[in-house]
Amino acid sequence: MTRITIKDVAKKAKVSVGTVSRIINGEKNVTKENLQKVSKVIEELSYVPNTYARGLATGKTKSISIVVPMIRTDFYDRLINSVDKTLVRKDYESSIFPLLSEYRLKKFLEKSSILYHSDGILMSSLPVNKLFKDGKVPTDKPVVLLDMESEYYDCVYIDNYEIGKIAAKILMEKTDNLLVFTFIEPENIFTSGVFEKRVKGFENILNQNSVSFSKKNIFHSELNLHYALNEALSVLKKVKKFPVGFFATTDLFGYGIILAAKNLGMEVGKDVFIVGVDGQPWTEDIGLTTIKQPIEEMSDLATNILLDKIYSKYSVSSRKSIKFDPIVVRRTSA
Repeated sequence: MTRITIKDVAKKAKVSVGTVSRIINGEKNVTKENLQKVSKVIEELSYVPNTYARGLATGKTKSISIVVPMIRTDFYDRLINSVDKTLVRKDYESSIFPLLSEYRLKKFLEKSSILYHSDGILMSSLPVNKLFKDGKVPTDKPVVLLDMESEYYDCVYIDNYEIGKIAAKILMEKTDNLLVFTFIEPENIFTSGVFEKRVKGFENILNQNSVSFSKKNIFHSELNLHYALNEALSVLKKVKKFPVGFFATTDLFGYGIILAAKNLGMEVGKDVFIVGVDGQPWTEDIGLTTIKQPIEEMSDLATNILLDKIYSKYSVSSRKSIKFDPIVVRRTSA
């Protein structure tokens, strides 16, 4: 089947190729009559603009690169879906680059990497100060950071230390017998320190209020529900004083603790109190109190800032640092 071209559209609409091009690219200097004629022909012919050709003409690829530390988690699924929803409204596309290994990092350190062939870079949850020399991504393209901070780039983030403090204050209302379920991040250059910040914020409030707490009160799990459930079962069987309160540094761990408590015949919200983190949609179904990260709102804002940078709606050299506040969603678990 022969591909319909911009020349075919122009010929049938009886306008110039330049007029069709201006309409496709959303320019305003076209007459209403021509806009209606071209739009009708585009629909009749089912014409799809050639993105690559448009990129050659405009200097824009109409795409961005999204860099994340991993894929296939609730957090990053929500983040990427939100970014894509924003891009669709702007007629943009995205390519996802998980930074999973030293090999990938080595490739990303090269300016010629395909990562930098897009119009801009959205980088999430990665410590640029450790990954790149002088904390600077090797590209002249606009870069915006999501869920992280840097003195060199626009940032949209949340204070994870504050999240821990909020969790402590909620649980202290219920009991002074407090435990933490968290994840040990590997000690390498990919580590963002998010979980450590949450635990430190939690400990800070307990210390301020003279609540007994030590490393023996901190338990670790893999980012896996089955693992979290088994670990929670082991911990709850050894608890001697009730009620007990758990700060679960992700909602996933909170889910595991709820399942374990029910398995042992304990009442969540009476014998066991739990506060999770992230505000995953399914937390409502299990009654988990959670400290919500407004992932969708943060992702949408970061994407719009990047697109503004791409189209120079404000100076590329200027810098925005926008901090979102955690949102407490109280349910039966605390």
